[in-house]
Amino acid sequence: MRAPMSPSRPRPLAALLVLLTLTLVAAGLLAAPPAAAAPPPPELRFGSFAPVNAAKYQSLRFADDGRTFFVAGQWRCQIGPRPGSVACQGRPATAPPRTKGVAITNDLQGPLWVPPGTTYRFGSQAGFRAPVLKVGQRITVAGTVCAVPRRNVVSCATNNRAFILSRAWHKFYYPKGDRRHNANPAPKYLPPHLR
Repeated sequence: MRAPMSPSRPRPLAALLVLLTLTLVAAGLLAAPPAAAAPPPPELRFGSFAPVNAAKYQSLRFADDGRTFFVAGQWRCQIGPRPGSVACQGRPATAPPRTKGVAITNDLQGPLWVPPGTTYRFGSQAGFRAPVLKVGQRITVAGTVCAVPRRNVVSCATNNRAFILSRAWHKFYYPKGDRRHNANPAPKYLPPHLR
């Protein structure tokens, strides 16, 4: 029988978590939350959505480079191939004219609108048929999560960035002080809980 750890000695896992948290705070990657920080909107509360088996949504074909694909109403989305990369094809009413979709790249930039005339490609290059992600479901792949909160609404998040898309509006989230993203619409175009 093992002797219990001494109360004065920190447990290895707890000590590691404390050290990791202090390191992230010191590096500026993790900020202490403000005293009255607002909870995330329902569209980004991913724990309230039912998980799906992500393997069924991943194309194993070489041309798709390991990407995961899904359809959510009017949106055609893909996760990968690199961690922190997610994109959805489609255009909310608040997007610039002729926009092809929105993308977050490697959790380093975005959400950014994908304009026409770029080399960015949406969807399978090998003919993989993307399964439907239904209302109330979520998919998680390599730290990126997407969900379908309501009909014709899709939300996706990486570690530091997120977007919510509907036919009528969009809402982007990014780190404070970041300049590698596109703007949100004027609050009057957003639902009250996102203003």
